[in-house]
Formats: sequence, structure tokens, C-alpha cells
Amino acid sequence: MKRIKLLSILLLGYLVFPIFVQAQNIKITQIDSDRLLAFSQIDCYLNISDSNGEIIKNADLSLISIEHDTSKGMKPAEILNIQRNNSANEQITFLLLMDNSGSMYEPVEKGIAGTRMDHAVRAAKEFLNSIDNPNLRVGLAVFNTNFKLLSKPVHNTQIIENALDSIAKPDSKDAYTELFYSIDKASVDMSAYKGRKAIVLLSDGENYPFFKNSGKDHPEFGKQLYKPADATYQLKNTNITLYGINFSSNKDPFLSSISIASGGEIYNAFDDKELIGVYNKIKNRIELEYKVTIKAPINFLDMSVVKAEYMAKTDTMEYKSSSLLGEKSNSNLLLVFIILLFSIGFWFILLKFRFEKSAKGAELSMLPYGNGKALKQTIALTSMKTVIGGSLQADFTVTGIPDLKESHAEIVKNEKTGSYTVISDEEILVNNNIIRKRKLKPGDVINIEGATIVFDAVR
Repeated sequence: MKRIKLLSILLLGYLVFPIFVQAQNIKITQIDSDRLLAFSQIDCYLNISDSNGEIIKNADLSLISIEHDTSKGMKPAEILNIQRNNSANEQITFLLLMDNSGSMYEPVEKGIAGTRMDHAVRAAKEFLNSIDNPNLRVGLAVFNTNFKLLSKPVHNTQIIENALDSIAKPDSKDAYTELFYSIDKASVDMSAYKGRKAIVLLSDGENYPFFKNSGKDHPEFGKQLYKPADATYQLKNTNITLYGINFSSNKDPFLSSISIASGGEIYNAFDDKELIGVYNKIKNRIELEYKVTIKAPINFLDMSVVKAEYMAKTDTMEYKSSSLLGEKSNSNLLLVFIILLFSIGFWFILLKFRFEKSAKGAELSMLPYGNGKALKQTIALTSMKTVIGGSLQADFTVTGIPDLKESHAEIVKNEKTGSYTVISDEEILVNNNIIRKRKLKPGDVINIEGATIVFDAVR
């Protein structure tokens, strides 16, 4: 009798408090190391879900912990901030990568009217029309024998809809499926963007390379055959997540492992209705991820490792550290050390000796180092406020940096004292110090998203 009562109590407890017995999982989906060298910080994107794979909307943030590898093994990392992507003003960048091989123009398997490409285009348009996040931008690329970027990631979804309408059935020589090459190429194109970024790949079949199946050299890379390892390496090298979608029962056997290794997932869809559900699920899962910013050591390893833990569940991910002077680092420690010394020496000389000729008035000059290109190399600060940004309407316009805001920073003049102050809503560098506001002195070096700008004035 006592045993029956005990079992009844345990069963009641299970029904009343299922949350305590429900398994919870954690997954690292991406690591953004763009700020590692400048700020000794990286962003880890975490997916916390229940045993059914559904996102937990109110995870206990105090239970999240991160470890980072060091010369003495894995050590706890200082967590600086935790925010959800959809509440952190987080820039999210999607690239829709669509198979445009010959088989995409066959009828869908369920017998519903239209080709697979008809269904794919309809689903993509419906997905674009459902986007209500102003911080989400979408690009579009297609692949067959070749890879073609139809539109870089933009916030204006009408541009992507127009690009979708331009997709046409390929000629027979272009109807092959260079799947692994296209993942590699798309990763390189996406590497210029910062923040959360993902490639959403739709394919209806296996990798079917041109050289192997036609006996002719590929028009772009000859006899080279791209392998699954090439795609996986490039995704890790650029710190990008791949979400794969099988759009027929003829699946590539490696697409799932490539997606999972990058922090992503694999899905199946067979018509436009199922496909729009997958697109929205991927978007919603990314928006509900946690962005965890941590202090990270700069150890100049080719690959570093991060371990995340939540309620005794763990996940690890390797990531490629960002590099000096805008290029990806390599594994040659001596070369990296030499570049670092050169960089330090350059900054020292620049700050020590300033310019050989004093400015006749306050001005900004763009140096030919780092990222971006200025429309005008030097401008005079003739007004009370000078805007630095990526917009053509900015006073000092810098192009070639996708994440540079239209108005990223301002130089404000104090009318009484004649002094100048740089102000930004984002973290920027002045003389290698992290700031959002700072009074400027002649010769100060301002670094905004990798663009190197010098302030000078009459001394």
C-alpha cells in the first residue's frame, strides 16, 4: 500500500512539475570573432531548446556558462552581456542559396501543379513578405554548373522578389549541380558581413560536378573537384551557419553533416507550403537565439574552441579567429607575430610623429589601411556637425563596409572652445581605445568598422 502511495505521489509530481524532468539542450550556432583583435571579445550565438527541439523562450540566463580554450586548457570566460537576437538590435543576414540545376524544372513529387522551381520561388516570395524584422536583410544566389549572386543582402525585399523573377532554366551545359563549390563560394561572399549570418540552401539532389560527369574542364576551376570537407572548412573559416533543405527524396548524403558541423540543421520539404514553413522556422529560431558576448584571449591559434553549458548540457564549436588588417589569420605563428609587431609599430609612429605638415584647419583624412574606401580622401570640418557613415548623404562617406551604418559616427564642434568631439552609438576605436564619445586632439586615429580615419587640426 505504501509503495502504491509513493508511486502515486511521484506520478502526480511528474504531471504537475514536468519542467523539472524535461530535458533541455544547448547548441552553439555561430561564433562571431570580428571584434576579437580590436576588443578581445567574441559573440556566441546559442540555441536553447527542449527535448522536442522547440525553443525555450524563457531560459534562466544565470545558468549559461562559457569556457574558452587557453594555453592551459579550457577556462571559464567572462560573460559581458546576454541578449536575444530579436531584442538586441541584432543585424541578421540571410543568403537564400537556391538550386537552379536542370532537375529543379521537373514536377514536384506530390503531383501538385508546377515545377520544383515554381514552388521554390513562390515560397521564397511568401517568406519575404512575412518578414517584419527591420534588422533582417536577405540576399539571393543560385547555383548549377556555376554560382551566381543575384542580389547582395538588402533590407528592401522587393529587390529580392525582382531577382527571383529573373531566374531561368539553364542550358544543358549549365544544368549540373556544383553543390560543395557553391557553399564554399557563398561563404566567401557572406564573410564581409558582421553579426548573425546564415546561408539557407535549397537543393533537390546530390552534388553532380561538371568535370566528373561531362569529362570537360569546368569553365571556372578546371579539373578541381570540390568535396564536402571543402564546404565544411570554408563555413568554419568564415564563421557562417548553413541550414540545408532537401527539396526532393533524392538527397545529398553529405549536406546534413555539413549543415550540422556549421551549427545549423537539415530540413525536408516537398512543396511550397512545406518550404515556407521551413523558412519561417529557421528565421524564428535565429531570432530567438541568445547572443552571449564574452571576453576571449587572443592566442593566434588557427582554430580556437568555445564550450557552452546550460543545465548540465554542453556543446562545443571551433571558430576561426579574425585577422589582422582585414585578412583571415593563418596558422603561421611567426608570421602573425611579425604582422602584429608591424601594426603596433605603425600605430606608434603615426601617433608619435602625427603628420609632417600641420593642417590649416580641422579635417578628416582616410588612410589606405584597413577596410573601406572614402569618396573623398580628405574633407575640411567646416560645419558644427560632420557625419561619418556609409550613406552618400554623409559628410564623410565610406564605401565597401556592409555593416557601416548610414550615420555611424559624428564629429561635433564646440562653438565656444573650438574643440571637436567624436560621438557614436556603436563602439569605435580612438587610438586603439574603445569609446563611444571622446574629445579629439590633432593626430587622433579613429577606427570605425575597420576604416582608418585621422583627425587633424591647427596645433
